[in-house]
Amino acid sequence: MIEIIDFDNLDDGGTIKITTDEGIFCFDDRLMSTTKGRLYYGYPMDDNSNLIENSKELEYRIIKSLKSYKNKLYQKSFDHFVKSKLHLLRDDIIEDILN
Repeated sequence: MIEIIDFDNLDDGGTIKITTDEGIFCFDDRLMSTTKGRLYYGYPMDDNSNLIENSKELEYRIIKSLKSYKNKLYQKSFDHFVKSKLHLLRDDIIEDILN
C-alpha cells in the first residue's frame, strides 16, 4: 500500500497534490486544462511530459490509500475527492471488462 504523507488543494483551479512514499502525484484540475482528472508525476507541466499514461492501477492504489488518510484541514473536500475518483475508477474498470 502507498503511504500518504500529505494532501493539498492547489490554487490553480483545484489540482490535487498528493505526496506519498513513492513520489509526488497530482490529479489535474487546472482551469482551462485539456487533461482534467488525469494523473501526473509532480505538478502538470505545460507540455504534459509528466502525464502518467495507463495510470488506472496507480490511481486505484493512491485512492485506496487515501481512504484511510485523515486531514482535518481538507477532510470535507478530501472525502468528496476520494468518493468521486472511486466512482470514476469503478466506471472505467467496468467499461474495460465489458469491452
